[in-house]
Amino acid sequence: MLAIELKSISKNYPGVTALENIDLAVKEKSIHGFLGPNGAGKSTTMNIITGLVPATTGDVYILGEQLESEGSSKSIIGHLPENPPLYMNMRVEDYLKFCQEVHECSDRNLLEDVIQKVGLESVRSKIIAHLSKGYKQRVGLAQALVFGASIIILDEPMVGLDPNAVRQMRDLIIELKKEHTILLCTHQLDEAAKVCDEVTIIEKGLVKKTGTIEELRSELAGGVQYIANVSKPTENLKDLIESCEGTRIRKMIEEEGGVTIHIEVNSSSDQRARITRVLANNSDLLSFTLEQTSLEDIFKEVVKK
Repeated sequence: MLAIELKSISKNYPGVTALENIDLAVKEKSIHGFLGPNGAGKSTTMNIITGLVPATTGDVYILGEQLESEGSSKSIIGHLPENPPLYMNMRVEDYLKFCQEVHECSDRNLLEDVIQKVGLESVRSKIIAHLSKGYKQRVGLAQALVFGASIIILDEPMVGLDPNAVRQMRDLIIELKKEHTILLCTHQLDEAAKVCDEVTIIEKGLVKKTGTIEELRSELAGGVQYIANVSKPTENLKDLIESCEGTRIRKMIEEEGGVTIHIEVNSSSDQRARITRVLANNSDLLSFTLEQTSLEDIFKEVVKK
């Protein structure tokens, strides 16, 4: 089942088209990365999903039900904005109780469960202003969970955190997937790659690519990529490698102590044995590895088109 589905969504402001006929499908109990440069339309999309603003055209479905009006999804969707809406002079537990009251929720057991799940037991009686950045972010996450939302939208949840806090937030997001659907909006592509089941890349109000990272990697790479490190190559090594079926050299980089060769293979048959044999017979082969295209490389390739 889809937790979030957008069909042909457009959003127009006077003289500006913020979104143009976009589709988005987020599977239930998954982590879906929503990526794009500044001004791509991510915030507008999130505001439409949460019911803060209406779409100009198109339909929004939350857990299979069509979103009929602004604000009608507020009891289903929890939202952690980039700048969490914290009342700094309140104590953590009092603030979370207040958030429950805003959503007409009075479930004490849920409150206790969220405090424990997010790791706020040790600071529950502290004033929010006195907390570290990492704990403030946890309080922001708790306010998105404390009224029982099944879908969580996280906007840059790891910005400004130290490496240890980033790791803890990453682990927490993965843990939350067991019971929640998570739409993760972030510029930290290395972190998105570690947690996301699927990603959607948006630019200038248009969805450019969507799918698993492996699907995008395969589609953009155009074939299987390998990296070979060699020393003492023969002069005709490039020609010999490219004589293998469906094989071409993308680039050869001469470095101190040897040559790094980037090889692309588009073949229905596995060419690794033949390529490594050619390398071994015509150079000193130091290493031969599969090249993994990073999410950052995918992002750069998609948004430049």
